[in-house]
Amino acid sequence: MRNYLLLLIATSAFTAIGQDVWIQRDSVKGPPRANAATFVSNDDGYVVTGYDGFGKKRSAVSYDIDQDDWDSEVSIGGDTGDGLNRSSAIGFKSGVDGFVGLGEGSGFMFSDIWKYDRLTETWTQMADFGGGARTQAVSFTIDDTSYVGTGKGSDLVTLYNDFWKYDPANNLWTEIASFPGTGRMDAVGTDMTGKGYVGMGYDGATYTTDFYSYFPVTDTWTQIADFPGTPRINAVSFAVFPQLFIATGDDGFNYLNDTWEYNYFGDVWMQRTDFPGEPRTGAFSFVIENRPFVGGGVGSGTYYDDFYEYTILLSDAQLDNKNISLYPNPAINSISIDLSGIGNFSKYVVYDVQGKQMLAGVIQNQSKIVLDLNGFNNAAYYLALYDENNAVLTKQFVVQK
Repeated sequence: MRNYLLLLIATSAFTAIGQDVWIQRDSVKGPPRANAATFVSNDDGYVVTGYDGFGKKRSAVSYDIDQDDWDSEVSIGGDTGDGLNRSSAIGFKSGVDGFVGLGEGSGFMFSDIWKYDRLTETWTQMADFGGGARTQAVSFTIDDTSYVGTGKGSDLVTLYNDFWKYDPANNLWTEIASFPGTGRMDAVGTDMTGKGYVGMGYDGATYTTDFYSYFPVTDTWTQIADFPGTPRINAVSFAVFPQLFIATGDDGFNYLNDTWEYNYFGDVWMQRTDFPGEPRTGAFSFVIENRPFVGGGVGSGTYYDDFYEYTILLSDAQLDNKNISLYPNPAINSISIDLSGIGNFSKYVVYDVQGKQMLAGVIQNQSKIVLDLNGFNNAAYYLALYDENNAVLTKQFVVQK
């Protein structure tokens, strides 16, 4: 993960931490498409199925980040996959295997799930999705367990808020706690910090802005800050801790190219640099080695094959929060935090770069805190200081033994 730091975050305001940049990469191979499914396997990004303006697809292509190049892959179902053409399917990964399923065929909905083995380049049909046929659902993966929910039913009327988890080892679907928002389609779903994040979409009456995180350990959903941008459907979402991003989509009247960032520490959103391609809906995204990519989609009758990488660049002045003094940094077995002159904070939390909580404690009129780092691995960590209003000041430090 890139070693960038956050500055002061408040629940009502966010100070920009740097200049975010979109970089154009190699165009997607084959006909431009929208509403495709994606997954990542062995650091290659796969784009499967979709619609190209003429028909639904079952073809697959993969992107190699080292070569900045696309290759054709075996279509879903392989040589015997006729009739598996679809759009608005879901894609997810478990281990090194990719999975694609659900979606809309020619006049019907799918309930099937297919596994792709990149070593043998074969597709194998797995157990059907436990919630039945549907399209425009969302998915995310946490620790090789995948979660699928929401979407529109085969009656073209029912909008779901149920959620299911998939155990690939036993090829088994199990229903979990339902998504707490209204049933909806064309929402976004992604994972970060051992949690799933789902929000936005259309619930049959409105384009929604509510957002929720799912914690699998307790099988519970928690509402987070609402999305503050234009309500929309068919957006893309991706996450690199401690930030989750939303880009593109449409609001029923206009195609969009704005980009928004949600910060894990502060539970706040801020607008970032616009996606540089034409405004669009139904684009795809994936993250490889903490590098997010976005491409494809459709806008104003044009299907796109352009493809971009998103990154954040920090200036030297923004690489360090001068308000917090940590020493020594890098640290070995302990680190001291000088709290003098930085305001009144009531607690501290230390996170690793995946968002796992490592240490936490209460601050009681202390000017200095010493943290015991025995048991910490050589790596980068985030210190977050919270006040009574949940404003947060953060800084990164390194353990190097």
